[in-house]
Amino acid sequence: MMEKTDILDDEDKLTERLVRGVSRLTPQRKQMLDQLLKEWERLDYREDSRIPCFLPVDYSTNDRVYQDFINNLSKGGVFIETLSPFRAGQVISLIFSLPSVQKTFKISGSIVRTEQDGIGVKFTKNLTAYQKELIHSVISRK
Repeated sequence: MMEKTDILDDEDKLTERLVRGVSRLTPQRKQMLDQLLKEWERLDYREDSRIPCFLPVDYSTNDRVYQDFINNLSKGGVFIETLSPFRAGQVISLIFSLPSVQKTFKISGSIVRTEQDGIGVKFTKNLTAYQKELIHSVISRK
């Protein structure tokens, strides 16, 4: 059985190997590694599981209305595929229907990240119990 000191020694050895390996990388490869690490960090912080989907969504900011598609859904938010420019922190209102639910409903959210192919939107805390249950029922079926 491995003892705690063995695990720490192995971790120290791995850290040393990583530091040596990174120091030998070209600037371009260091930048690629940095992007990969950011992606891993982004995936690790999610509180809710996501399901892939393709749902039409109408959404608006203070000055404009948009029509695009939701790429994935969780109890906490959505990712909307869009080429329109947005910035993190913008508040938006979304209107969409979930699969197998006949009622369309409205949810407010704020943009928490922007990417080349879309935006990550976190729902605001004022979801109704009904909205939470609808989203939960769709996610738990997958």
